[in-house]
Amino acid sequence: MRLINLSSEGRSYVSEFMDTQTGVFHEEAFRHLLTREAGRATRYQDFFSICVLRPDVPGIDREQIGQEIERAISEKIPEFVRATDLVGQLSSAIAVILLHTAGADALRVAERIRANIEQVAFREGPEGRPQRLTVSVGKVSFPHDGHTDSILLSQAMAYLAQAVERGGNQVTHSSGNPE
Repeated sequence: MRLINLSSEGRSYVSEFMDTQTGVFHEEAFRHLLTREAGRATRYQDFFSICVLRPDVPGIDREQIGQEIERAISEKIPEFVRATDLVGQLSSAIAVILLHTAGADALRVAERIRANIEQVAFREGPEGRPQRLTVSVGKVSFPHDGHTDSILLSQAMAYLAQAVERGGNQVTHSSGNPE
């Protein structure tokens, strides 16, 4: 999502909700949009999916990964999803809402994000040398994996933790067939 030709007043308003350079939503705005989407999907019997992901950096905890690398990953994700999908930075992961996408289709998108990120060389800081990173992904779909935003995010985070525990660089999701 790119915002073009905004006045400085409009730019500061939008920057409260998203990083205007990357189009990535800040956590509070992302959570608000997720809550609204869960309500909309419930009312209209629609569906969507959530992917949460985190870089795989063995032996290093999340705080040491560096905000620059997470931001760079967040910037790349919109290249691998539709313009209508929503990317947000949570305190514990990067999240993507895949609108009107569930089940096997959402799994294919999650795998595409994971595989494409693996092909990108990221640089930490202007002097850092480029390095390839992998990501672990947890994927859930509404209504198959839950009916509320909080249950869905909690379940997605649990699947993300499972992917990390299994060695990373994979997508973990419910084993039941949602279709």
